Amino acid sequence: MSDGKTILNQWADAGECELPGESATDQALSSTLMKGLEILALFNDQEDRFANSEIARRLGLNRATVSRLCKTLMHMGYLRRDMKGNFRLAPRILGLSYPVLAATRWRHQLVGPMREIAEMSTGNVTLAVMSGDQFVQVQTIGDPISFPHIPEPGITGPLHRSASGRALLSLLEGQELYDKLAELRLRFPEEFATHAEDTAASIARCREEGFCASYGDWRPNIVALSTPLGETEDGLRVALSCGLPRFRAREDVVENDLGPRLAEAAKSIRMMGIFKSPYFVG
Repeated sequence: MSDGKTILNQWADAGECELPGESATDQALSSTLMKGLEILALFNDQEDRFANSEIARRLGLNRATVSRLCKTLMHMGYLRRDMKGNFRLAPRILGLSYPVLAATRWRHQLVGPMREIAEMSTGNVTLAVMSGDQFVQVQTIGDPISFPHIPEPGITGPLHRSASGRALLSLLEGQELYDKLAELRLRFPEEFATHAEDTAASIARCREEGFCASYGDWRPNIVALSTPLGETEDGLRVALSCGLPRFRAREDVVENDLGPRLAEAAKSIRMMGIFKSPYFVG
């Protein structure tokens, strides 16, 4: 076992985590509500429609239960059926995200600096916040037409195998970091082990050099860089990231030019007073 893996696992060993369903206290949770939300969570930018049978297979539910849940979600306006009878998310679901986006008005102050980075790198620039075991993008700037995926607010990704996620992890310290790593290891044991070395190195690099890079760990056709910005007054951890299609991302440019520039941009943004600076920033 390598040093990075050893350190990350030692930190996870020091953490405490209890997943839903592992405690008697979870009797207070609504399993029906959880199943309905799990259906909504299946949809993403690469899989935007599902048949009843596929939802049942993915979630390990019987078809009758899925049918009942989907009918309820359709009645509430969160699902719709297309011409082939597949279930798709309905536009009304965007209404659930509006209050969250409206509460992050600070992101609009960063559009200018983000656009400068996008033009300088010819990439897509995003703001990501930590949410549970994932990051969520809340602002994007760039050229989605020429990009391998559509970088829109609402995209989620893993904390333990992405540049954005690792930058966000670097903002945690002490027991909070240990608990988060314990949760990630419990939820994703194989992925955690596979990416532990890179995750540990990226956390250390963010704290020492101000940025980290990922070469296709999350999406194989994207090279991404990320820098930790800090914490908002209402407790959101925020990272600034830049993504490039892998076919035109030169490693020497990423490591020696774009990465340091992104870290410098983060320093300038922190001077705006929007974020509480990371504890490791002097």
